Amino acid sequence: MNGYKILKNKAAGHDGTLTDNEGLLVFKPLNEQEKQFYQQIQTRNQDYDNDDEEEDIPLQTWMPTFLGVLNEGKQNAPINREHMTIIPDDSDAHLEILQNAPNTTLDKKDYLVLENLLAGFSEPNIMDIKLGKKLFDENATEEKVERMKKVSETTTSGSLGFRICGMQLQKNSNHQFDPSHVEHRVDNDNNAEYTFVNKLFGRTRNTDNINEAIELFFNNQNLSSKRQKMLKSMFLMRLQLFYNTLLNEEVRMISSSLLFIFEGDEKRWDLKNDNDDVLNNIFIEDASEEEGGEGEGEDNEALKQKNSRKYPLSSMTLIDFAHSKVTPGQGYDENVIEGIESLIGIFTDIYEK
Repeated sequence: MNGYKILKNKAAGHDGTLTDNEGLLVFKPLNEQEKQFYQQIQTRNQDYDNDDEEEDIPLQTWMPTFLGVLNEGKQNAPINREHMTIIPDDSDAHLEILQNAPNTTLDKKDYLVLENLLAGFSEPNIMDIKLGKKLFDENATEEKVERMKKVSETTTSGSLGFRICGMQLQKNSNHQFDPSHVEHRVDNDNNAEYTFVNKLFGRTRNTDNINEAIELFFNNQNLSSKRQKMLKSMFLMRLQLFYNTLLNEEVRMISSSLLFIFEGDEKRWDLKNDNDDVLNNIFIEDASEEEGGEGEGEDNEALKQKNSRKYPLSSMTLIDFAHSKVTPGQGYDENVIEGIESLIGIFTDIYEK
């Protein structure tokens, strides 16, 4: 099986998610409801000007770019319009990205094709936070309803409206975890060691120690206290902007997550002079650059440094929409809003501390 590999850097989530060899795309087993949610949200033609501070940011800006569906049975061939159901907006830019991907051999099933949120990160630290007190939708079985109710009642999902699902942290001698909550991984490609914090850690946190748990995410030995504080400020700003977004969105999102990522490679911080962007729009911008032929004639090291500078040092993205839907006329999603309010309070405390 050539042309793709298992997505290795992740904090939680289901098995079966793949990426191409360049690490630009993610192939996620198709869920029809998730596909419909992406289509409805990302084809609304909402134009957003990054320079317009008065306008709230539309929801799709916080989501991974959705390129379409890789259709069943199309194996061992370049991805093109024949093999893809591509959403209308920016289809030329999307197709440019897909055509540059290597030949892909996949199992005979359909896949959502999304941008890889980890593209450009050298040593990513990741935290997956599941949003909402209610963790089941109307399609859940009675067994799942009871199970999810118990999870909510016994964790910070019920008390705060969110729960840490997992974290991937660079190995840190200052971190002390219950052995049953962690496992250690080595990324041979980047010669980096990580601690993977599993879902049991998040399920055993409570209102007394949740601040400390989130602070662990930022406690990185490679980054100075100044850079750590900058990250806390940046994520707090994103949460506040995202809160404003949700107040204007009529959706219901059950078991969606916020994915927090930051760069742990201090060399990339030096290259970018600590400059980071609140919003990450590099994916489509990158496709436009490739179409224009930029980078031709550059040696590998120069191209590597150029790419390192253009990708962000951190990002916050809303993911996982298998139980999400657009609900016109029903107002904002109180189930998710409560969790964001709690996170804003906690991140404010951590930043000011």
